[in-house]
Amino acid sequence: MDRIQRLQKELEKTDTDYVIIGTTSNMFYLVGFSEEQMERPLLLFVTKDDYFMLVPKLYEEQLKQLPLIVYRDGEDPYSKLNLKENSNILIDDTTFSLFTIEILNRFKPRRLGKASVILRKLRQVKDDEEIEKMEKGVKKAEELLLEFVPDIKENMTECEIERKLKSFLIGEAGYISFDPIVTSGPNSSMPHLRCSDKKVKGGEVIVIDYGIKYEGYSTDTTRVFSLGRPNDTLALEIVEIVKSANEEAEKHVREGMRAKEIDDIARKVITDKGYGVYFIHRTGHGIGIDVHEDPYISPGNDDVIEQNMVFTIEPGIYLPGKFGIRIEDEVVVKKGYGKVLNTLQKELYIL
Repeated sequence: MDRIQRLQKELEKTDTDYVIIGTTSNMFYLVGFSEEQMERPLLLFVTKDDYFMLVPKLYEEQLKQLPLIVYRDGEDPYSKLNLKENSNILIDDTTFSLFTIEILNRFKPRRLGKASVILRKLRQVKDDEEIEKMEKGVKKAEELLLEFVPDIKENMTECEIERKLKSFLIGEAGYISFDPIVTSGPNSSMPHLRCSDKKVKGGEVIVIDYGIKYEGYSTDTTRVFSLGRPNDTLALEIVEIVKSANEEAEKHVREGMRAKEIDDIARKVITDKGYGVYFIHRTGHGIGIDVHEDPYISPGNDDVIEQNMVFTIEPGIYLPGKFGIRIEDEVVVKKGYGKVLNTLQKELYIL
């Protein structure tokens, strides 16, 4: 349990008595177990020198390789815990509040904080096994996209394409990292519009933002398509600007620089071309088990870029009422420099 041991070292540094983890991505990271949150408490407790899980009886056989405290339906699970009062506790940020309230009322901690203050530092620097999974995931995701896009036809609705893409990805990869974004024409100027009943027309920009899960790790890629050559020649110009911003930021990624410096590089390319006001989001985000993790490649973020960090570079330009363009890759920091995991072309795909 190397990751547990690394966490325990952080507990010593921060004078934390307990970290309590729910069935979130943090639990998968620490012990390799994934489950939906439910009304029964299923919690991982980590102390400076020990760890155990509080689990319902129905998980006992499934998790028998881990140290367990087991309770049956009808029993009070919290009565089986022996947490000392007046302690310093960190609780998983997205654990259900009903568990947090019970911990507060039962054990009256002196200090209560978010587990992310420690876990974000551990998780944002990947090990070699994690990076290998992510590289394979990106390769698989790209192959699937190229296999799918020839099925996009004029007069299909955005949501029809989105549903077909989602079904295809789940069928081929097993899991997706988020519901795909498929927008076209004027709708593509709204970066997080999932889809609509609008029909895709020839000559319109089509933005596809999608990802799969590969052995528990997320991918996240965006590319731009068109059925035939774009009717608006400005779209080709904007694609080139966004591509330049993407590539300029990627080639300058270095260990030791600040996250905000990467954002500045991409933003300057777009601003210098007169479209800075239309770049309306951060340049990127960390990625791993969750599709959005630290470090965030955003203005003002002073986080230092370290070896084995993985994050996206995804500049965009969004012209309301016309179209939007975004090009997104994943980048890993290796041997002091950024290595782009994606191999898909960044130019507009004409279908």
